[in-house]
Amino acid sequence: MKWRFPISPVAASRPRVSRWGSYYTGAYKTFRADAKPIVEEVTKGVTPTADKLKVWVECFVTKPATTKLSAPRPDVDNYLKSIFDLLNGVIWEDDSQIVFVQANKAWADNDGYFTVKIQKVKERNEE
Repeated sequence: MKWRFPISPVAASRPRVSRWGSYYTGAYKTFRADAKPIVEEVTKGVTPTADKLKVWVECFVTKPATTKLSAPRPDVDNYLKSIFDLLNGVIWEDDSQIVFVQANKAWADNDGYFTVKIQKVKERNEE
């Protein structure tokens, strides 16, 4: 199965820690809040799977007005973390079920978005 989420991905940031607990700030906090209703709409009717999964993720980030970079700066694993956390309990029960991942990041031609494709891993005795 494959889904396309029409929101520019944002790399996960480190949580801030205070004596009252941990919390997120800035662009990542905004992304989580803005992406939640989009994820709910795109995955309407999806039941989270408990199977082991192979996952492919493509991140197309909105390009800033001026940049000399050929690709977005944050590490691709930080994009994965934000997307995986967003999809916990939606597409899969927990991202610990993911046993294989392939990901890429690039500038979007227009508006940013990301895609997620999953495939259930066959157990050895199922082959």
